[in-house]
Amino acid sequence: MTVALIRADRGADAARAIELLGGMGRFVKPGEKVLVKPNICAGRANDTGAVTDPELVAEVCRLAAQAGGEVTVGESPIHPFRSQRVFQKAGYGDFEARYGFPMVDLDSAEAVEIRIPRAAAVPREMVAKPVLECDCLINLPVIKTHMQTIVSLGLKNIKGVVPGKDKLIIHLKGLDEGIVDLNTVISSRLIIADGIIGMEGELGPTNGNPVHLGVIVAGDNVVEVDATCARLMGVDPRRIAHLRLAEERRLGRLDGFQILGEDIDSVKRDFKLPAHPDLNRLVLSGLFMRIYSYARSPIDRLLGRGFSRGAPARVAVDTTKCDACAVCEKACPVEALRLENKIPKIDDDLCIACLCCAEACPQGALSRA
Repeated sequence: MTVALIRADRGADAARAIELLGGMGRFVKPGEKVLVKPNICAGRANDTGAVTDPELVAEVCRLAAQAGGEVTVGESPIHPFRSQRVFQKAGYGDFEARYGFPMVDLDSAEAVEIRIPRAAAVPREMVAKPVLECDCLINLPVIKTHMQTIVSLGLKNIKGVVPGKDKLIIHLKGLDEGIVDLNTVISSRLIIADGIIGMEGELGPTNGNPVHLGVIVAGDNVVEVDATCARLMGVDPRRIAHLRLAEERRLGRLDGFQILGEDIDSVKRDFKLPAHPDLNRLVLSGLFMRIYSYARSPIDRLLGRGFSRGAPARVAVDTTKCDACAVCEKACPVEALRLENKIPKIDDDLCIACLCCAEACPQGALSRA
């Protein structure tokens, strides 16, 4: 298994990375149904580093079609964003008209419940049917940070095959473990990471700061591509919980594989990372939640109330940025947040610090306290 690393300043440069791997014909066979899965998590332009460059997606579609594939692009954004509005703002609103390849809203597609054998966190999950029906999944993440998982790369991008609000359940059951569970049953045949413009900072993957990294990373193993991207960001891959878990479950290696093209050290840049990822992971872990729940006052547990009052506030609201759009309220999986006088109010008894609200906030007004 090999990874290709090239310098790039436009989406069409992806062809050079794929050629280093042996060409698209190595991955796509004539007549196969190909689903190209970019990261279009929110209504952001690609120059923000939040979403995959539409030109890169179009180039990959063109190459897959030339190899004989029947190509479709599919994505499901962060809940509760509406897909069509997100696609429009992210530069994908006229994708089919411009490039000739159809786009499927995975939120609107039929969903099928699948079983995940030997799952660590998510034994069953709803998955959009077009994902299950394709012969070849091409995974096109962005190289960026994530407030809960440190990085958002190829493994994390597969979470987008889960439609709508079902994504939020993974946060409750164990995000890193759930990401790996999904990747054991949803295989990426080719991974092409968009590092032309990435994202860094505490508020990735949607509200961080753009980084002009100028690279594309491609490979046939999602763990190895992600490990390479992590090193490009100045992060030891073994620091990333879901990457560690993926290696332990034999989905790929974190080192010992060949890298073609550029040397990592010649193009790497130390990204500004989330300040409290270890604390975020601890709070989000199922074990912590069970211990915390058991430690509530006996009266609270007897009466079936939420977590005992007095738990520290974990989410901060910047009222100067908030525009009272209420997206955060809809994104909260435990209904711990509501708008009062056009200001988000967090119920500390219910809040589990999953930061879904902060990830979904269009204005970047929410963050860890």
